[in-house]
Amino acid sequence: MGMAASQARYLGLTARKTNVEYEGQQINQARTALANQSANAFNELLALEVPTAPSTQDFTTLQYSYQDGVNTETITSMTELIDDPDGYNYLITHYHYSDVFTGIQSKKTNPQVVLDTKANKGSVSKDDVVYDAASGTYTVGGQTLSKYNPLAEDQKLSYDKIVEEYPDLANVGLDDIYTYSDANGQLHFTTQKSLDDAVAGTSDLSDYTVNSGVPTYVGNCEVSAYDPNDPDMKAAYEQICRDFPNDSIASSDNIYTWESQGKTYFATLEDLTASALSAPDPSKPTENQGKLIQYNAENIKTKIEQQQRAFVDFDDSGRPQTIRYEDSTATYTLNTESVTDENAYNDAMNQYNYDMQVYEKKIADINAKTEKIQQQDRTLELRLKQLDTEQEALQTEMEAVKKVIDKNIESTFKTFE
Repeated sequence: MGMAASQARYLGLTARKTNVEYEGQQINQARTALANQSANAFNELLALEVPTAPSTQDFTTLQYSYQDGVNTETITSMTELIDDPDGYNYLITHYHYSDVFTGIQSKKTNPQVVLDTKANKGSVSKDDVVYDAASGTYTVGGQTLSKYNPLAEDQKLSYDKIVEEYPDLANVGLDDIYTYSDANGQLHFTTQKSLDDAVAGTSDLSDYTVNSGVPTYVGNCEVSAYDPNDPDMKAAYEQICRDFPNDSIASSDNIYTWESQGKTYFATLEDLTASALSAPDPSKPTENQGKLIQYNAENIKTKIEQQQRAFVDFDDSGRPQTIRYEDSTATYTLNTESVTDENAYNDAMNQYNYDMQVYEKKIADINAKTEKIQQQDRTLELRLKQLDTEQEALQTEMEAVKKVIDKNIESTFKTFE
């Protein structure tokens, strides 16, 4: 091999060895970064707090209760009184559950309110009925009556509708039917006998009218006017008015009721009419109506809580055994029991299960991250071994080339000697 060729070969091997060493340095730096990442993952693992399962003991308390003859009273708090002027030693908070008749407001979706023309039988105070013997005329509230005229179309239509719903009126001769219009133009019908009874003061006047826009159905439930003479209906309506004094149900003069699933519901004429007219398609007046505000009253189990001063007597172990309140001479024996707040315990257990899932997810994420780091480190380590082998081979070859160069130099110099 010529000297120039040997020199070129030696320089090439030197360059390759330098590159190998540089790549080895880069790999070592990468492995150092991976080691830092692995340490961070380990520190993150150490920082995790293992969730602790809740204990039922943490949600269990002693509860005192007694029977007062009507209700089971449960004591929720006992605050000691110091130097009470009447000698009571504790301020007691206690409660019981009782059915309370309560008004309820709800909104019925698509109530399917039906409005129709409907006859109505009412009454007028006998004091408003006057008979003028000189002219032979009757007046009701200042309005003069005339006999029914079947040839008058408006009278006949109204009369036929009334007879349809109150067929007993058909047994009265037409000559004994009287009509009048009130101040609002509403046409009224009555009978000769009812007029005479009212004039005589024996009864109020029976009065028939025909009204349009009267609610007749809510869904499949037949609607009727509120009857204050029905004691159950009256009690329910009055309770609703007490619970909703500012709603229109408490001030309206037109209240209607209906029965649905064993409950009596109430609504105002205004609300029923608004729902009936709210259908977007006039050709389908009972479809997609707006919500109807309706009311009912029913017994609802309600927590009744009181706070009173009391004298509490304790047994030898320091546990309360009897109680007497400030407004009674009765002394009640206290029952003691351990009560676990199951709802609170279940909430805590649900939170524990959630926290455990989060904890396990973080562990799995850290393990996956660590495994990835280890895999990358093994790859780099394998490459570093390959570079080490390559460097040793280069070093061996460089030494061989150097010997050739040295031999060439030696032989050259000897030639010139």
